[in-house]
Amino acid sequence: MQKYFISEEDFANNRITSDDVFHIKNVMRGKIGDEVLVGCNGKSYLVKLTKISSEVNFEIVEEKIGNHELPISVSIYQGYPKSDKIEEIIKHSTELGATSIVPTLMKRSVFKLDEKKKDSKLIRFQRIAKEAAEQSFRDVVPEIKDIVKLNRVDFSAFNKRILCFEEDAKEGEASNFKSVITSLEPGDNVAVVIGPEGGIDLDEVEWLKSQGFVSCAVGPRILRTETVVFYVLSAISYEMELKK
Repeated sequence: MQKYFISEEDFANNRITSDDVFHIKNVMRGKIGDEVLVGCNGKSYLVKLTKISSEVNFEIVEEKIGNHELPISVSIYQGYPKSDKIEEIIKHSTELGATSIVPTLMKRSVFKLDEKKKDSKLIRFQRIAKEAAEQSFRDVVPEIKDIVKLNRVDFSAFNKRILCFEEDAKEGEASNFKSVITSLEPGDNVAVVIGPEGGIDLDEVEWLKSQGFVSCAVGPRILRTETVVFYVLSAISYEMELKK
């Protein structure tokens, strides 16, 4: 069953608009009477389609009770990588439960920000997150925050802070990450910093440590920047949701 996140205004008017109409009509071959899920304000509803035209109208069948969110908030500060890797990182971070993703410019980021293209990039990133949240039946769509330089981030709102640092793995550090995630409790607000290709500059590492970050190896192997988020969020999910 397909899920669509809609605005408060559209929910109040029992309608689905924008690109989702094309998806219902041309991809899903939707018909009057078909049932889909809609998400709004962290809640999900089973609805029946009643009209399909320039917009899709529906009637609510029932609210679907269930929790598909991590019991903690996890914000991913991803060192901006080359090419379109950031899009895959956003998609998979969403599927794995991230609360927000922040494309972050670091000293070793090869990517150069074109201010004229930034807004269109952010719109595309948010659309990718929406589609991934629908596919994975999330209750909310993660926020894709503005592209920011690392040294301008205020981390004061986070009570747990994880720095994924490949040099720790090279030196055999093997306990910090486990220590942090096993100390997590429901309601924690967690920041995770991941470097771009080439890693995090040592000056940035020292600054992050001064901000309360715990420098961690994520396993004994050196991971690509686009792989780290899989490891981190999967480990957190296991610890918080699956471990008995």
